[in-house]
Order: sequence, then structure tokens, then C-alpha cells
Amino acid sequence: MLKKILLFLGILVVLSFAYYQIWFLRQPARTIPFNESTFLSPANGKVVGVTQWHQDTLEWQKDNGAVEVLTRDIDKSGWLIAIEMDVTHVHFQRIPVSSQLISKKYTTGKFKNALVHTNDYGFRFENERNSLLFETPQGLKYKVVQIAGLLARRIEDYVELEENVMQGEVIGLIKLGSQVALILPNSVEPMVKIGDIVTDGESILARIKE
Repeated sequence: MLKKILLFLGILVVLSFAYYQIWFLRQPARTIPFNESTFLSPANGKVVGVTQWHQDTLEWQKDNGAVEVLTRDIDKSGWLIAIEMDVTHVHFQRIPVSSQLISKKYTTGKFKNALVHTNDYGFRFENERNSLLFETPQGLKYKVVQIAGLLARRIEDYVELEENVMQGEVIGLIKLGSQVALILPNSVEPMVKIGDIVTDGESILARIKE
């Protein structure tokens, strides 16, 4: 009887690992609509925030009293688009527009449920995150922010400082979903609304104003 139980548990472990590798780490091919005047979605999921920001509205006090500002190195105002990823979505992230990585910052934090929204931005400011600052050849700066959640406690990025990445190229992975935010300057306008389902590397989130 014990051997049968151990055999069953062994099979269960193998099947769980195979399911994780095949489903959670899948990376389907995408048809990239190359256009340097548009920003593609960095993530696969649901848009939960499309909010205009001003620099003072994205300042908040951390536990140690320091003021965090996500946007100081982008512009004085702009847009924040938050995308919610659950366990059914693709977990890899892609570059919205061809750019160079000029800065990255990993911020430790909490692992609260990212599906519970506590502000109008749809962004869990207190959660652990990885902020990637990019600059386009035209000098436009923006950020892709990978955000941890209740289950998603491992964030990876595949981009090195000063590396140039092409639009639609895979740049990172969040294990088991959570959130990805795109922080844009005022010279860009959103093309999506809350509730839209977007596909990484295919859906257009925003475009540069003419």
C-alpha cells in the first residue's frame, strides 16, 4: 500500500512539474506590428488602470519615511497603464518600443494580493517590484515595472544596462502572474481603456502624439 501511495505522489509531482513547464512557462509566438510611434503591451492580461499622473501624485511615504517617486526620471506628468496578470496569462514580458535600457532598480517590498486594488492607478505601490527605465532613439523615456503579488514572488529581467532591445523582444518574466505597469511621459497618449484584454507584443497600448 505504501509503495502505491509513493508511486502516486511521484506521478503527481512529475505531472505538476510538466504542467508548470508547459502552461505557466509557455511563450507563444507573437505577430509584432513594428511601429516606432506606438507602444505595444509589455504583458498579457487585463488593463486595470489608465490614469494620468503628475509627479506629486506618484509620491508616497515608505515604512522608513523615505519618499518614493517612480516618475522623476521620466517627465513632470504622463500616463500610467496597469495590467493585471492571473495564472491563465502568459507570464513573459516584452519591450513596448525599440529602446535602450538606461537604468534598473529592484525594490523590496510586500507580497500583497495584486488583484485587490487599493488606489485609482491599479498599482500595488507597496509590493516588491523591478523598475526598468528605457530611452528611445528619439530621447523619449518610459518605464516597464514588474510587480510581485501574493503568489508571484520571483521577478526576472533579461536585459543588461545600455543594451538595445527591439520592439516586441522578450525582456523578463514574473512567475505566476501579478502585475506589469507601463509609465509613459506626457508626449504619449493611451489607446486602451480599463477592462481591455491585451496581448504581450501585439496589442497597442499607446502612441506618440503628433
